[in-house]
Amino acid sequence: MMNFVFPAAVQAAIEAGKYVQVFTSAGVPIGMARDEATGQFVAHAVGAALNNSPLSPLVSPLQFAMQGLQMQQMQMGFQGIQATLGVLQATTAVIGVGTVAGVALSAVNLHQTLKLKKAVERLDVKVENGFINLEQLLKYQGAEIKQQISEVVEKMTFENHRLVLVRAYGLFTQAIQRMRSALQLQDINRRNAEIDAARGMLFEALADYRNPHLLAETCAAGQLRRLECSWAIEQSIIGTYQVQNEFGAAGDRLSQLQQQIRQDGLGIIQCCGSDEELDFLFPEITRIHNHDLAALDIWLDRIEWTKALPPSELKQLQSADLSQSNLTVVEEKKSATTALAIPDEQLFYEKLRPKSHFYALRTQLEFMLEPQQRPEYENYIIKQGEIAGHKSLVSSNLEKASDLAVANLFYYFKVRDKSEEELESNSDETTTDTATIVAESSASDRVKQKNPETTEASLEEDSQAMKEFGLTPEQTRIMFSYQYHLVQADSDHESDYVKKSLKQEWLRKWEKSTTLFLKSQIAPDTSRNSSFKLITDFESLKNSVKSHLISPVNQLTWYLILLEVTLFQPYYPLGDSRDEEFKDLKIENELTAKLRYFATQLDIDPDCVLRFKSNYKEAIKGIKGGINPWLLGTVGAVVLGVVGIFATPLVVGLLAPILAPGLSGAAAVSAVLAALGGGAIAAGGMGMAGGMAVIVAGGSILGASAGVGVGALFSQSPDTALIQAAKLEVVMREIVVIQKDISKAQEILKQQRLAIRSLEDKLDELLLNQQKNQKEIENLKRAIEYLKKALERNQGLM
Repeated sequence: MMNFVFPAAVQAAIEAGKYVQVFTSAGVPIGMARDEATGQFVAHAVGAALNNSPLSPLVSPLQFAMQGLQMQQMQMGFQGIQATLGVLQATTAVIGVGTVAGVALSAVNLHQTLKLKKAVERLDVKVENGFINLEQLLKYQGAEIKQQISEVVEKMTFENHRLVLVRAYGLFTQAIQRMRSALQLQDINRRNAEIDAARGMLFEALADYRNPHLLAETCAAGQLRRLECSWAIEQSIIGTYQVQNEFGAAGDRLSQLQQQIRQDGLGIIQCCGSDEELDFLFPEITRIHNHDLAALDIWLDRIEWTKALPPSELKQLQSADLSQSNLTVVEEKKSATTALAIPDEQLFYEKLRPKSHFYALRTQLEFMLEPQQRPEYENYIIKQGEIAGHKSLVSSNLEKASDLAVANLFYYFKVRDKSEEELESNSDETTTDTATIVAESSASDRVKQKNPETTEASLEEDSQAMKEFGLTPEQTRIMFSYQYHLVQADSDHESDYVKKSLKQEWLRKWEKSTTLFLKSQIAPDTSRNSSFKLITDFESLKNSVKSHLISPVNQLTWYLILLEVTLFQPYYPLGDSRDEEFKDLKIENELTAKLRYFATQLDIDPDCVLRFKSNYKEAIKGIKGGINPWLLGTVGAVVLGVVGIFATPLVVGLLAPILAPGLSGAAAVSAVLAALGGGAIAAGGMGMAGGMAVIVAGGSILGASAGVGVGALFSQSPDTALIQAAKLEVVMREIVVIQKDISKAQEILKQQRLAIRSLEDKLDELLLNQQKNQKEIENLKRAIEYLKKALERNQGLM
């Protein structure tokens, strides 16, 4: 409910019945007071409160909405827009162009921007050419943020954007100065001519801020800032119509602006691809919805009321003495108490965040801006609730639920059913679609995989750290064999006859798929004595491991194998028609004793098993920023979700040349899914030393800068990056904390940095065609944020 705030003397007179508030014919208050006896306009409101919270818009100048039609007060409105525009534009130097580090966004979040806006209004900070002196802005910021901003400012792409923004801001300030002069003219024709000219300049500035090419090159946070600037200029344009008494045009543009803000907001939300961006966007868009759109409503109501005034009353309003509205004093007092307080929107978001996850929070923002979307989501929940037997999920109950509850329920069902839908589709279409896609895959990739000269050249470029995460075909065979025996042990422990039969059937199919994968890794010149079959006899496996332990093999290799076996989660989809029957299977116990026995065979401390599990779960939680209730219920859920995503024909077609060279059709599907679920990633033809075939335990991250196709993986599923980053952190803890090999750890950190830069380069390529690559861009942004967080955590181990 909207309540207007009047100066104390005016409010006292209203309460005494001497003055009365003014309402529209529809009963809407418009923030004016009249003398009850004479009907004279005596004061306008100096503030407003929405649900007992002071109305304080981020973009909209409240003066336009609250004041009368006197020229002096209109000038104050234009000055308010100028201050707002300067602050919003200045923060683009922090956000930059393209992707942006989360730490930099914290320097210009809603709270910081509101404080900066107040400083500009008080003239504590000057705006020159549309940009605030960064030294003043960074006065209380840390070294990391300062470094980020320095890098942004030095980039040529940002300089190109900055020049356009400086020009736009220059046009805007010239237009405002021209407006001020025009408002002093007594000749109505000359005044209107000058106002028309100023409005034309404002339209030019607006076009620069909404330049689609520049917007396409910025992240979601950067787009929000540019569009906020455009909304401020739109209000200046509306103000020019109002001072000309063109209330019809002003009201029409106000309605259009409200709709534009909602549409722009929805577009920005769709571009949001990381938790850090959402942390920035959610409070700010909520503020714009709760405050700015409300202020525009007040303004529109005021204009509609003014349009309906008889000529005599309009003349009276324009000449009224509203000196009792001591705006400056009231605003100063209000700002002194609110500028330093954490905004309610920020506190609201911080309460919501632990209760939900990225996609549901993003959807809640969409509901806020476009409530018409919500019924579609409710219908989906009702339908799925009926199928699942949830009798309480009916329309009458959902109507009472919060936006967050509806969003959470929607994604609960969506994620649960996504894998089922894809598998049903794949059972009919996978063979033909995958064969076609694989045939159309990059010829150059296949040549590189089979060309010895290309492999020799790439060997020289591979980092030593990356090589140490590679397994030979025989070592890969041993790893998968241990996984085979782990599943066999789980099947032996199963007491339910039906489940036991299904587990044994899945193991047979997995063995076949894994054999296809291993076969694809055998180079043409490999000895014929080499086998690509799993070692299903446990005594034979023990002997094979024993013979390898005698040979001079890097001890880290056995740690990597044990890590993958420890974290292995079976019963995931294999691209088979029976996948639906296996989806509810899971390991009933942790088989810790079995894993400890495996460790002793590999000459590793058995306690590593528990450390691996504990450190991996902690890494997932730390990198993710908190457990995601619909994705990270268990470690297995992560693997299952990722493999389910990769089960689509398109994705298998992209991965087959990397993970299973030489295979196509159903065989490629089986091999790719077996490799992903088993921990092998970016395998085959990657230029690994000594016939290395597979990169495991997070080592694929280190290969992102060596052209191993990791970017393609992460652009399809950012949770793949999350899994790999968590595994790499486990290895780092073993190397740094247990083995104390600092030099090796430093080499890994170096390669992590290079990998992130390589993925950012790939992201820049995708951004060249943002509309076509929208989903890949979102995924890769999210993956990069995970990797940056992982790097930060690994550096902390040093």
